[in-house]
Amino acid sequence: MCLRIEDTDVERSKQHHAEQILASLRWLGCEWDEGPIYQSDRLDRYRERVKELVANGTAYRCYCTVDELEAERRAAEEKGEAYRYPGRCRNRTDASNDLPHAVRIKVPGEAIEFDDLIRGHVRFEGELLDDFVLLRSDGNPTYHLSVVVDDIDMGITHVARGDDHLSNTPKHVVLFRAFGAEPPTFAHLPLILGSDKKRLSKRTGATSTEEYQKMGILPQALFNFLVLLGWAPGGDREIISREDATALFDLGDVNKAAAVFDVEKLNWVNGQYLMAMTAVEIAPHLGEFLAEATQLDAKLERLIELYKIRSRTLVELATQIRDYYIADSQVTYEDEAVKKHVKGDDLVQRMRDLRDALAADATFSIESAEVAVRALGEASGMGAGKYIHPLRVALVGRVSSPPIFDVAVGLGKTATLARLDELIRRVEAASFEPRGS
Repeated sequence: MCLRIEDTDVERSKQHHAEQILASLRWLGCEWDEGPIYQSDRLDRYRERVKELVANGTAYRCYCTVDELEAERRAAEEKGEAYRYPGRCRNRTDASNDLPHAVRIKVPGEAIEFDDLIRGHVRFEGELLDDFVLLRSDGNPTYHLSVVVDDIDMGITHVARGDDHLSNTPKHVVLFRAFGAEPPTFAHLPLILGSDKKRLSKRTGATSTEEYQKMGILPQALFNFLVLLGWAPGGDREIISREDATALFDLGDVNKAAAVFDVEKLNWVNGQYLMAMTAVEIAPHLGEFLAEATQLDAKLERLIELYKIRSRTLVELATQIRDYYIADSQVTYEDEAVKKHVKGDDLVQRMRDLRDALAADATFSIESAEVAVRALGEASGMGAGKYIHPLRVALVGRVSSPPIFDVAVGLGKTATLARLDELIRRVEAASFEPRGS
């Protein structure tokens, strides 16, 4: 595989854009055998090939100015007509080669046809194409020229690109033939739509891989999600490895209809990967989201295993695990949790009794802590729930969590008692804001 960076558009191409592309491909695990090859390093090659076309009469110098062409374009628009360059300079011989000029190709008048792996047989009527520019007046090549020269030089056999490039393909077919080369096999992929079934936008998912990385998406999950946009390996399979996708993928099986980029579906796929991975596999990806835990020790491993099945992204996973590393005085309580479970005139006494029961548990295992709390609930006649729900609020500040005795043991006895003390303090102070906020 050859990686080619198409950067001949001076106004739009920036080095940091190319660096972003390379970083994104590496993050996704995409590898290449050659390159990166920058088209900006091959400008002399493009100019050389244009000279060949001018010399054999297939292309010609165009001396029309930008202002002249723009005036003609506006005039056509005012008449409601599509503008086509009239070929004014096709046979012009009265101009000096020293004058500023672009180079255009002489487009044959006949229909241009080709077979597309996805769209089938495609035909463009010849009159729809004008003599398009190959070399701009500043000496820089157009996209059409550079990609065709590169495809020929690099022996490209298949060209797969978006449906929005379909109108460019007849121009490329003309160029391949002008150079005496056989056009490659084309496959025009359907566009990806947002969840609103309109063209993909920033709001509906059109963002960089760097942004998805910041959102806590795993590279293998994003690869899985993208490869199944518009293609399916058969059945209702939603999770597919890179190896299986490579073995099964065929451009001819890509759907003709546009695919929908569903961020919720991406999060679901990511969650499936998290559930299937071990803590050892997750930890290297988690580090940038969880500065509080710098190494995978027994505590972090236990917490990852505890929370990975309740997380869809690395951000969600890190947010839940972070509770175990913050100071007890900095625990935040959700309003819903406070309203549902931090109530009752006897709440403070219940929490003190709960604290005493857990403090007396010398073993402090998941099993022994549960036995202690349930025994307390039975002895008080109120049931274990009257203690378990406020305990959950004290430890994680939320209505829901993994099994609360798993959480308590994950925090450890000292932190569990300290957080119960903190909840009691805040109830008595009627303040549920973290200290120092």
